[in-house]
Amino acid sequence: MKIRLTDTSNGGYGRWFNPFIAVMGSCIILLFLCAGTLLNLMPASKITPLLSIPCIIGVLIWGGITHRQQKQQLVDMAAEKEKLHHRMQHDNLTGLLNREAFNRSLDDLTSTGDAGHTIITLFFDLDRFKDVNDTLGHKVGDLLLIEVARRVEKLLPHGTAFARLGGDEFAALFMLEDDKTPEVYGQRIVTAIGQPFPIEGKIVSVGTSVGIAVGDPAVDDGHELLRRADVAMYEVKGTTRGGCRVFDDLLDGRQVRDSLIRVELGKSLIGEDLSLHYQPLVSARTGMLSSVEALLRAKSRPLSDIPPGTIVQIAENSGQITPLTEWTLDTAMTAITRLGDVPVAVNISPVYFRNPEFIHRIFDKLLSAQVKPDLLTIEVTEGVLISEMDVARKAIARLREIGVNVFLDDFGTGYSSLSYLQYFELDALKLDRSFLRDVGDKRRATQIIRSIIDFGHSLGMKVVMEGVESDWQVRLLQLLGCDLLQGYQIGTPMMLEDIEAFRVHNGLTAEIRNGSETTMGEVTEGNFPHRIGAV
Repeated sequence: MKIRLTDTSNGGYGRWFNPFIAVMGSCIILLFLCAGTLLNLMPASKITPLLSIPCIIGVLIWGGITHRQQKQQLVDMAAEKEKLHHRMQHDNLTGLLNREAFNRSLDDLTSTGDAGHTIITLFFDLDRFKDVNDTLGHKVGDLLLIEVARRVEKLLPHGTAFARLGGDEFAALFMLEDDKTPEVYGQRIVTAIGQPFPIEGKIVSVGTSVGIAVGDPAVDDGHELLRRADVAMYEVKGTTRGGCRVFDDLLDGRQVRDSLIRVELGKSLIGEDLSLHYQPLVSARTGMLSSVEALLRAKSRPLSDIPPGTIVQIAENSGQITPLTEWTLDTAMTAITRLGDVPVAVNISPVYFRNPEFIHRIFDKLLSAQVKPDLLTIEVTEGVLISEMDVARKAIARLREIGVNVFLDDFGTGYSSLSYLQYFELDALKLDRSFLRDVGDKRRATQIIRSIIDFGHSLGMKVVMEGVESDWQVRLLQLLGCDLLQGYQIGTPMMLEDIEAFRVHNGLTAEIRNGSETTMGEVTEGNFPHRIGAV
């Protein structure tokens, strides 16, 4: 449709108006609505719109405003869409990529590849993070995660896909720079996170273990790289903690081994392939038998080739620790019944200890076996006490109320802080064998042992030294005031009948039960036990 404007004085212009006004013609409907626009019907041959200047200006202004508003709306919609897209891809707490976005990065990078660079995947979490949440609160835990993200992000190459996968788990994906090795980045992260974090007036200390997977031309699945990094990380946790490890085929073999152990352990719990051996604890003053510690053993391969600690760790990870601990407790009750008045110590896994039914099960087993509570000793590690202090304190108090002895095992391998011991009523403190490592060469090592022994005594605890392997260590520990000794110099783990013979040979003392101590004379070479094979 063509719109022509006609001059009333000469019968019509006969030409198009300038383009600007022609465009405005498209707004004719709006002009009709303007009070300043009058449409006069002239003779059929002429049409003369009378347009007021104020009206035209108003329409122009209104149109401009509307246009700007529409444009701003589009900008706002685009910005909101961008924010939504960002939220969908990033972690709300740390601002890092989330798991879904990281998985897409894995797929993209491994599918496109780069012939000139090597793909590196890092996986790590925080050691003792649960302790931070439990003792300092979740707010401090959240702030710690934010600071960890900031600290680590600065250490990674430009363009790294860095993500918080959930909880305290983080992962990074990047192309390796030519002059670097994967371990360089892993160790940087370990060092950085190992430094204290000042948070809300508190100093928070955690650690980390980093697993590393290196891209392989044969592996085109990014999720396989992440799995490998995960496996490598847990290998570090199971050995040294606070380090990094690159995945290799040996670790894959261990995964297969662990699966085999899980199967064999299940069979052994049903059959009779497991047994307990018993290692004696003797009085440092008299050499007489005080108690024994029950230690897990397998009778046949392949479990017999696996260290007991590894079997327990795999049982914890596979959900088999409860039946394994139940079997151990039942077998220990039988041993107590047979030995008569020799206390038997059982190591309790942190997983089993946290079971709400733990105390009830102990009580039921004592009642069922008709065993005096003071003949059972429960050994727990520092990690059990620290991870859930309030729960642990109540559980230990209840055990001692029943009459069960509670020992703190392997002191010196975990937190090694004397301060937390004041919160727990324990019967004995067992020092890890590592304390004896430098005693012969360094005077300070001896002073440390003396200080811990004195501190334990000040809290009403007996002190046990593990890993005693020589006569001179025995004599030194006597001088330092140690109460009980355990180790190959005292006696190897042995069958129940050998413990009975050991007792006949060395006598029995009651240094732990009821807080009493019976002295049977001074130690001499004639009555102190040397390394025992079969007595």
